[in-house]
Amino acid sequence: MSRVTTGVGVVAALLVAASSVPAFAVDSPGGVSAPLTANGADVVPGTVTESPSASPQEEAAAGADSETPLEEDLPIPGQADGPDLPTEPKTPMADYCGHGKYFVHITKNKKNHITKNKKNTMSVKYATYVKNKKSYPIDFKFTSKKSGTTKIGASVTISSEFKVMWLGKIEVEVNGNVEKSWTSELGIEAGGKVKAKSTVYGDYGIMKENVAGYSAYRYSNCQIGQKKNMTVWAP
Repeated sequence: MSRVTTGVGVVAALLVAASSVPAFAVDSPGGVSAPLTANGADVVPGTVTESPSASPQEEAAAGADSETPLEEDLPIPGQADGPDLPTEPKTPMADYCGHGKYFVHITKNKKNHITKNKKNTMSVKYATYVKNKKSYPIDFKFTSKKSGTTKIGASVTISSEFKVMWLGKIEVEVNGNVEKSWTSELGIEAGGKVKAKSTVYGDYGIMKENVAGYSAYRYSNCQIGQKKNMTVWAP
């Protein structure tokens, strides 16, 4: 497929090629990410913009709703898993870490520990496309027509209290801009020129920060109990 992404804050719109994976739009100061084009997308180079305007000769072709299933974890090109992070330092049995309590910090009793910063993905909320049947390039314009919400979550069931702890952990160690939830916006535009006899696809969605880690209990003697491994994401 051939795609474009754009969005608000961590929301993006993506132009993607049929044979390639999408590229993610970089956050802008105004909160709306500029659209980016994946390698191989069937658009005329240099024409993709967040403020599309048709040429005087012809009205821009509007994107049609796509009926393809929306991807929850659309890959973002150039993204890669980070290295394995060091585990917590070993603590002698003689040390005392206090009574059992819920904490995020690794020196406290109950802890969450991030072991790897995984590659970001995009939760698609709206998909669209334009098909050019003409023998020359034409202008196209995508506009987001549906919104959706992405919330902090995990690969295993975790309580609201643990979600708060994980959110704080990601904010401090990975990304200070994460949120508990984020809702994509309507009316975000992206456009450009689609090549002759070609189809360009657009995905609107919300970027997800993904981390791998675990939760575990730290006893009063500072030893750590059984670890519960999981993947956690936040918009």
